[in-house]
Amino acid sequence: MTDEISNKNTTSPKYGKKHLAFLIAAVLILAGGLVSVGAVSAYAKETDRQCVAVLKEDAKATKAAKASFTSASDALEAVESTTLPAEAEKSRKYADRPGAEAVEAVPAVDASEGVAAVAAVEAVPARPSGAELIAGVTDSGSALGKANTILTECTSRDDVTSITAATAKVKTAAKALDASVTALTDDFAVFQTEEAARIAAEIEAARIAAEKEAARVAAEAEAARKAAEEAARQAAARQNSGGGSSGSSRGGTKKSSGGGYSKPPSSGGGGSYTPPAPRPRGGGGVVPPGSNNGVCWTSNGHGGGTQVPCP
Repeated sequence: MTDEISNKNTTSPKYGKKHLAFLIAAVLILAGGLVSVGAVSAYAKETDRQCVAVLKEDAKATKAAKASFTSASDALEAVESTTLPAEAEKSRKYADRPGAEAVEAVPAVDASEGVAAVAAVEAVPARPSGAELIAGVTDSGSALGKANTILTECTSRDDVTSITAATAKVKTAAKALDASVTALTDDFAVFQTEEAARIAAEIEAARIAAEKEAARVAAEAEAARKAAEEAARQAAARQNSGGGSSGSSRGGTKKSSGGGYSKPPSSGGGGSYTPPAPRPRGGGGVVPPGSNNGVCWTSNGHGGGTQVPCP
């Protein structure tokens, strides 16, 4: 029994709104002051009003936090996609997107003697990597989850204060999450635009390379065709040239080295050729036998002569 009483005395009672007026009156009496019932009622009404207000604000903050969680979840799921919006091509993974360092502004420099003009360069802020922006959303969502511990019951001015402070933390965390989600989705949109341009440039480069290769192959084929035609023409020309020479050799007459008469064509029988008997002319002598197969020259004394068999 003693233990039961002790436990009851050490347990802090929870009072609802209907007990608030009696609690306030008891505190004031113990403090040595006694107020009227009307004053206590006014205090209780104001506490009730404040509780209602902060609980409404709590509900709004909770609803906004849920919306932030949903937006963050959708954004994290979206950046996992590698399908570009307007093309059927696949992009690289957004998580592998590198960051960019900040670029400081450079003022323009006018051209002067010996110095070329320099165009102005606008400042570019640093850009986090895709992995960093994803981590930012994840961390902000975790922070909002920890802050979202708002009380759902208000019975005193202390509760009003606690709920107000907790609501402020939730609002701050939700704003931070929304900001990180916006940064992620905006950068992801830029990434997809850049990926579309990169893939289009690669496709165009591949098309140009294919056209150049096709033109090269066609040029080689045309060169080979022309070379084959030229080789055939030259072969035909050589064949025609050889046939004409052979026919001319067979149909022509061969002059003797001594001149004066033409050797008739061979009969093809294999016998030796015997020149016809010379018709002697006056006024000249006979040249002694020479090396012309027994044929001698008879001069007529005027620069001419006749070939006759040597005696």
